[in-house]
Amino acid sequence: MGKRLAEFRDVMIQDSTIIRLHESLADKWPATRSKKVAAGVKVAFLTSAVANSPKSISILPENTSDLKTLKVGPWAKDIILLIDLGFYKYQLFSRIVENGGSFVSRLKSNANPLIIGTNQVRNCHGIDLNGKHLKDIELERSDDIFDVNVEVSFDRRSYRGERKSDNKIFRLVPYIIRKQKNIIST
Repeated sequence: MGKRLAEFRDVMIQDSTIIRLHESLADKWPATRSKKVAAGVKVAFLTSAVANSPKSISILPENTSDLKTLKVGPWAKDIILLIDLGFYKYQLFSRIVENGGSFVSRLKSNANPLIIGTNQVRNCHGIDLNGKHLKDIELERSDDIFDVNVEVSFDRRSYRGERKSDNKIFRLVPYIIRKQKNIIST
């Protein structure tokens, strides 16, 4: 996998797609995003970029949340998981890291994590990033880059009737492409 990715066993990609079925299957596989009687399924897959092959494929009802198609466990150790916004949940990110894995995802537009440490800053015109929330930072040029650690707060899922709050630190690398702000979080 090259020097940059040498510490990882694999790069995996999780995604899903909706497939329309013949309307005669609507009783068994009802579509949820259709104005007429229709049938559909969600096909979720986890693919290994190293092996260039699927690791798992699931066929689920169309209305299944993307989050429910990914079960994180010990298999995530030493893996980089590439996921889209359908999987965006701090609790999921935390489970990936707790199992020894890493992830790459875009950041939701309403996310505003607190910057608690700086790894690298390039061309940001002397901006002090520590202690600021992401939305307080304005990137102006395509070569304005910073690599920071951020803290996020979230609620854990209920266990035995108790819900606990948690804070985690993640790495965040914002960048600009064609004057549009895009953000990658690892």
